[in-house]
Amino acid sequence: MSSRLVSAVVAGLAIAIAPMGASIVSAQTPAPASTAPTAAQLQALISASAREAAAAPGFASMTPAAKLDAIKAAVAKALAASGASPAMIQAALIQAVASGVISAGVAIAVAASISPEMAQAVSQAPAVVAQLKATGQSATVTGATSDAGNPSVLVNLQGDGGGGGAAATPYDPCAGVIASYCGG
Repeated sequence: MSSRLVSAVVAGLAIAIAPMGASIVSAQTPAPASTAPTAAQLQALISASAREAAAAPGFASMTPAAKLDAIKAAVAKALAASGASPAMIQAALIQAVASGVISAGVAIAVAASISPEMAQAVSQAPAVVAQLKATGQSATVTGATSDAGNPSVLVNLQGDGGGGGAAATPYDPCAGVIASYCGG
């Protein structure tokens, strides 16, 4: 082979490999860390997602259980998309209850969809316990593990029937929260 042909092949390989090398280098360079949402941003996110769920057509006529499911699904979806750490989500849920943004039961239900430990921690937080007591409602959180080792959380939320010894009523996810998003 002539030296010109060898030089041309080497130059062609260099031109072909250069873009690949640059992309390999850029692929190895870590992406800038995304900034985690602040506590205030999470509060706004929780509030907005709860209001959005409550603004859905037919929300006012739903059963308390259906309202709970709708609000829980909206808040859980928003928090999952936020990129916040589990510890930040747990703190945000407790703060949202303390601020009257969501009910204690919604916070517990969202936490239960994340982990048994978070559900237990949220259900025992003083602000959550206080709201449940103030609204005459109760929450029981039970963790279980399947034979395959998969954790699950059972959450039992109930009202007190309006006073003392009356029969239990369904949990009301709008009890004790800012009235504007629950319609009254």
